Amino acid sequence: MKSRFILMLLAATAMPAVRAAIVYSGVRNIPVPLTIEGEYLRPDTGQSVQTMPDDWEGAPWINPFFGGVYIGNSPLLRPVITGTDQILDLSTGTPVDIASNFASGESGSSTHVGSGPGQFPLGVPGYMGFAFRTAPGGPDYYGWMLMVINNTGPGTIVSWAYDDTAGASIKAGDEVPEPRTCAILGTLGLSALLRRRRGA
Repeated sequence: MKSRFILMLLAATAMPAVRAAIVYSGVRNIPVPLTIEGEYLRPDTGQSVQTMPDDWEGAPWINPFFGGVYIGNSPLLRPVITGTDQILDLSTGTPVDIASNFASGESGSSTHVGSGPGQFPLGVPGYMGFAFRTAPGGPDYYGWMLMVINNTGPGTIVSWAYDDTAGASIKAGDEVPEPRTCAILGTLGLSALLRRRRGA
C-alpha cells in the first residue's frame, strides 16, 4: 500500500504542469537603443526587431525608442493611457482589463517620463499595461510590460506577460512559474510528504 502511494505521487509530479492562462516571457532584458528606431516588440510571439516590421498595421507591436523616452504603438496594441496619449506607469497589482483606458489606435507617447503621478521615472522599472489583438477585428487580450526608461543610454524591456484567454483580466506583475520551477516545487513537496510519512 505504502509503495503504491509513493508510485502515485511520483507519477503525479512527473506529469507536465497544466498550462496556465498567463503567458510570461521570463526575464529578457531587451535593450532599447537610444535611436529613432529603438526596439519593436510583438508580445504574443516574443519577436523583437530594430526596424519597422512589415506587418506593423496588421499585428500587435510596441515600439519604445530613444531609450523608451518615446513609445509608439501599432493599431493592434493599445497601451493604458491617461489623457489623450500619456502611457501610465501602473502600480504592481493594478488590473488591466476592459475597464482600463486604452489608446484608441495607432498612437505615440512622449509625456510618460517624469516624476508626476503615473509617470515613469528615469532608471526605475515600471509597468505598462496594454490590450492587443492578434488580427484586425479579433478579440482583445490583456497584458503588461516591465521596462526601464533611460535618456543617456539604452533603456530595457525587462519582461512581459499576457492572459491567453480572450477578455480575461490580468494584474500588472502577474506571472506564472516556469515548468522547471513547478517540477522542483513538486519534487520538494514529495520529499516533504515522504519524510512526514516516515516520521522524520
